[in-house]
Amino acid sequence: MKIEQIELFVVRIPLIPIAAGGIAPYRGHNLPPGQGLTSAASCIYKVVTDDGLVGWGETNPVVNFSFHRALFEEVLRPALIGSDPLNREEICRKISPSFVPPLFSRSLLAGIDMACWDILGQAANRPVYDLLGGMIRERVGIAYCIGIFEEEATREKILSIREQGFPTLKIKGGGDVVSDVQRTFAAREHTGPEMNLRIDMNQGYDFTQAARFLNSTESLDLEYIEQPLPVNQFDAMAALRSRCKTPVAINEDCYIPHNLFEFIRQKAIDLAVVDLDPLGGISALVKVANYCAEAGLPLAHHCGFDMGIKLAAILQVYAARPALSHAVDSTYMGHADDILVEPIQIVEGHYLVPQGPGLGVTVDEDKIRRYSLESAGQE
Repeated sequence: MKIEQIELFVVRIPLIPIAAGGIAPYRGHNLPPGQGLTSAASCIYKVVTDDGLVGWGETNPVVNFSFHRALFEEVLRPALIGSDPLNREEICRKISPSFVPPLFSRSLLAGIDMACWDILGQAANRPVYDLLGGMIRERVGIAYCIGIFEEEATREKILSIREQGFPTLKIKGGGDVVSDVQRTFAAREHTGPEMNLRIDMNQGYDFTQAARFLNSTESLDLEYIEQPLPVNQFDAMAALRSRCKTPVAINEDCYIPHNLFEFIRQKAIDLAVVDLDPLGGISALVKVANYCAEAGLPLAHHCGFDMGIKLAAILQVYAARPALSHAVDSTYMGHADDILVEPIQIVEGHYLVPQGPGLGVTVDEDKIRRYSLESAGQE
């Protein structure tokens, strides 16, 4: 079996406005009120073999769309046409020397790796989770992600999320400590004690700010605080962990070579939030999950405003790896559409793991054309 054709599509789908029950404008601490994401964009890969099998992958763009497409056209596609899609190690070897981790160019590999796993599952007529050793969980809890909104909109949104039965809420912080503390107390009041509550600081604090926030919110029983400090702060994160009861997690640090290992070695974290996109795909996520299981470190998966293909890939790994024990971050419920024929099912605040061969989902190519930026002349 050989790769005969690889195509790249860049698509953009609107996010549902907060007033209509959605999540837009979605913003973190680094944007002023009223600004934020109103749409989601993804790079979609279609890999076709000489046997007629079609595999799909999805990643976020590297830096911008034009740079991503240039890397795809000049580096990735020429290197991989004619390769065996089942030999993922060889594919990684061919293009890894071109990777620059700070540019997150491993997402190029992630999209192809994902498509190759999809092809392998179809060839074997088995879901990817079976190829990873078999299913250990049929459904995955959802951490409903929301940005920073005005107080009343936040209250109504959280109450709606709670009523729909989602087990976990993820909110944003990392700006002014006092405002973050007030917003977190309000969020816990609205969720009630039965929901998990996690907060992502996106490297927004220094050590003193992080300590102040954690001291002030100790009573709220947060599930964890994510990446409170800038990357590479091993000693500071270990010190922060030692002085607070709230679990401390990293995210951005996970994509810097050797950082996750070093945080584990120094006993500086309680949890890691990973993403198969900047890691390099399903294969890389499986390796990380295996290592973290041995180290006794639990994992959650990050959200990249995924449109269905990547979400299916994430769920396939969740289904087969014990370390992915915490709910998956997601904004999928706040998207106006996806690029699948049938959306991924949600039951009682949990995703049902797709059961079909490969990634278990069917891509709607009409939707890809409809939402393509190239077709709209925007790329």
